[in-house]
Amino acid sequence: MNAPATPERLPRGPHRLTRAEVADSQLARLYLAIIDAVAEHGYNAVSVADLVARAKISRRTFYELFDSKEACFAAAFEVLIEIATTRLDTAIAAAGQLDWRQLVRTALAAYLRILAEDPAAARALHIEALAAGPAFTEYRRRLMSVFAGRMRAARELAVAQGELTGQLPDAVIELLMGGIDDRIRECLQSRDAAALPDIEPTLSYAALTLLGSSTDDIAD
Repeated sequence: MNAPATPERLPRGPHRLTRAEVADSQLARLYLAIIDAVAEHGYNAVSVADLVARAKISRRTFYELFDSKEACFAAAFEVLIEIATTRLDTAIAAAGQLDWRQLVRTALAAYLRILAEDPAAARALHIEALAAGPAFTEYRRRLMSVFAGRMRAARELAVAQGELTGQLPDAVIELLMGGIDDRIRECLQSRDAAALPDIEPTLSYAALTLLGSSTDDIAD
């Protein structure tokens, strides 16, 4: 997700960085380190020793920042969610005035493109978070809420435009989010991140159908 290049090790001895700037630099290196490490080796195979070596910090510094590998991954995951949300909103805003079907397609296409541009982040969000265990259930729920909100907004727009009526049950949105997550994960595992934009038509068709569009209108 276009994270900055890994910063170099801080200079030894006196330097002009404040304590906060030093901490920020160390955190950035750790976030990049754990995202790249889990993408290459899988969450369970990565150790704290791997992370401190990649981030070029001491083990003591790591434990001053985080209690565990899990805590570090959770913090990095939070950052990825924030980046994805910001980039998704920017892409939708740049598209200008959209009808509700275009809004659905634009949101899906933008998110798949964001993931395709950063394969390590894509694997961290949609594959390795599962390997991290039950503790990450809430983080994954928050990730999918990024899309759930846009899908609800699209349907509300359809109702406002008089194209759809009634309220969609939350369970239907949850079903849609689960399906999107599953198809993204399957594509990452069977193909690669670069192929993610190819599944947009399928995801858009499924999303529009579940949101209430007739099949005759989806091709418009």
